[in-house]
Amino acid sequence: MLSLLLFHLTHVHLFEDRLFRAGAASLFTALLVFLAMPHYIAFLKRRDATADFDHQGKPPPPILGGMLLVIAVIAASLCFAKLNAYSGSALVILTAYAAIGAVDDLMKVRNKRLVALGKISRADYQAKADGISARLRMTLYILFSLLVAGFAYKFIPGLSGHVTLPFVKPEVWFPHLPNWAFIALICLVTTASANGANFTDGLDSLVSVPLITTALFAGVVAYISGNAIFAKYFLIPYIPGGDELFPICTAIIGAMLAYLWYNSPPAEIYMGDAGSIGLGGAIGIMFVLLRIELFLPIVGAVLVAEALSVLLQITGFKFTRRFSSDGQGRRLFLRAPLHHHYQMKWKGNFDSPQALNSKILWRFHLVSILALILGSLIFFKVR
Repeated sequence: MLSLLLFHLTHVHLFEDRLFRAGAASLFTALLVFLAMPHYIAFLKRRDATADFDHQGKPPPPILGGMLLVIAVIAASLCFAKLNAYSGSALVILTAYAAIGAVDDLMKVRNKRLVALGKISRADYQAKADGISARLRMTLYILFSLLVAGFAYKFIPGLSGHVTLPFVKPEVWFPHLPNWAFIALICLVTTASANGANFTDGLDSLVSVPLITTALFAGVVAYISGNAIFAKYFLIPYIPGGDELFPICTAIIGAMLAYLWYNSPPAEIYMGDAGSIGLGGAIGIMFVLLRIELFLPIVGAVLVAEALSVLLQITGFKFTRRFSSDGQGRRLFLRAPLHHHYQMKWKGNFDSPQALNSKILWRFHLVSILALILGSLIFFKVR
């Protein structure tokens, strides 16, 4: 770890300070992305690493941008976070989920090239646009989250299945889940967070702000809960060692801020599944490890709403098709995920598609910021 090496060489305690390490992780990640992204974009363009077809004679931006973000976050975390069961669990989920997403992205690029070679049709490509199947992805999500859950139970002494409830002090009610239920909760939250981020990544910069706000909330909780005095003052569980998630959270924030420089409309590069699934999964496991999993639907309202819209759309359509007299399914939304619903609903109310997308983006971003404020208020004060 770079910060520990600097401390041993200089004996300056600043390099061990939690706030310094978190700030350095954020700046390090942002600088790394800023410097590497132009070369990375040029490399992907040379490889034609795109998943969309040309539009109005213009080549689409490449995907796989999230791979660089994940590598930068991991590098910064290894430099400025002390490796323990908490940080190790988050980094394993980040790496494993990003690998799943990367395979999905590469399959999309491969299938698009097969269209250009005439080996498959555009219709076949659209049918395989998800790369690997949703069932296989879900199986891999659950498998990796189960492995991390087992590791966390073995090596994190305080991980006892207790859950922090909104509006309730732990001294009043700190419910305990049996092992099997808590492991199932870990899988559910991690998978839902990864899927939510993946579904949200449908418009330029749309997923960036929800990832920033959820990472910020988790980072602040990690910092406070890792200090016995602060934890006692705010009436939250004391989690020794959990503060090592703080630099990982700030590294994610730094990566997303630098990514916005290149992904703000019009995007020069797309995040792809590698970034959205990897970072979303890391956010989910950190919320569980910090005992704030029930606050993810509040702080990550946009991520959860996007995931729920897809689930409700699919479930509702299958249910109504099965039980309707005409055999036709009914859709709850005009289109899912949720941001596509508003694209369809508000179509024609704006001068251009860009203006429509801009309105959707800013409203979703504002919801994310307000959700962060609401979740922070409930967690730290309204008990």
